Amino acid sequence: MAEYRRCRQLYVVERKDRATRAAVAAGVVAGVAAIVASVFGVLLSLSTLLILQLALGFVIVVLAVAATRFFRSPPEIESWREDAEAERHTARALERLARAGYTVLHDRSITGSAGNIDHLVIGASGAWVVETAAHRGPLRQNRAGLWAGKVPLHPMLELVAWMGEEVTNQLVAELPAGWQVCVQPVIAFARAAPPHGLAVLDDVVLLPATGVADYILTAGVLLRPLDVAVLVDAAERVFPAYPVNGPEPTWPAMSRLRGLLRR
Repeated sequence: MAEYRRCRQLYVVERKDRATRAAVAAGVVAGVAAIVASVFGVLLSLSTLLILQLALGFVIVVLAVAATRFFRSPPEIESWREDAEAERHTARALERLARAGYTVLHDRSITGSAGNIDHLVIGASGAWVVETAAHRGPLRQNRAGLWAGKVPLHPMLELVAWMGEEVTNQLVAELPAGWQVCVQPVIAFARAAPPHGLAVLDDVVLLPATGVADYILTAGVLLRPLDVAVLVDAAERVFPAYPVNGPEPTWPAMSRLRGLLRR
């Protein structure tokens, strides 16, 4: 969610930056269109009124097309928005854990990584990294791996497995000597469901978003209340909230955004 808001802010700033150039370009094209329309009107021996109407019509069409292209969000922004909506769906499903005494940290940064943790859950059954998948089904598995429709999910499985290991390592480094903790990575599918409602691939648990809370609550008791408090305190220090509002985006940031939109 925070990542989408940050990308959206970058896009808005970038659009403001090119507003003047876009307006000038649209004005030039509209002027050329008006001249071309006038020339054709003269060649066709149209009346002055018809020539003016034709030129005005060309100008209106050009400006309308330019405005539509300028204000239209690129497909990548819409894709990020859908991902953010899927994360909100998972967050709502995890509210039950908070009512059961669990701590749910949303949108947390990972030191040394540009990515973020969608949801970090800590409670009696241990620590869980929950990442949301916005892919639409059907989910199927074959020799090539797990697929959501025509999209291979192996890269996401590798990423989420790495996040579980990285969060584990950073927590262990922050906790007092002798502590042992293993963070379980989970992929929550907001718009699809794994075969049979549950699957485990590469040590990553795959669940529908609506089933994550039940799975965590029934996983058993591993931590005492004091252990949970210590773990939450360490997690809040090591994984701060993912930044959304910050200093005015710089030109390198604008270049990175443009690079993302070209992919």
